[in-house]
Amino acid sequence: MRKVRCNLKAILEERGMEQKELAQITGIREATISELCRDINKMFPRTVIDKIADALQIDDINLLISIQDEKDGSRSE
Repeated sequence: MRKVRCNLKAILEERGMEQKELAQITGIREATISELCRDINKMFPRTVIDKIADALQIDDINLLISIQDEKDGSRSE
């Protein structure tokens, strides 16, 4: 079975940015950023994705969201 994964935590770590800082830049609630980083969201609202992509200058949605095989965690193409 495949599962949609949010890669926000890894992106923030790579860029040396804290969740709180991203929340301040985007105007997104800290709780929402935290849920995305912990990959526990059931939905990915477009407005949230748009704001995060803009703030982090992400041009490829595949950097932020991926589809992985739930059994082994490998990425599906």
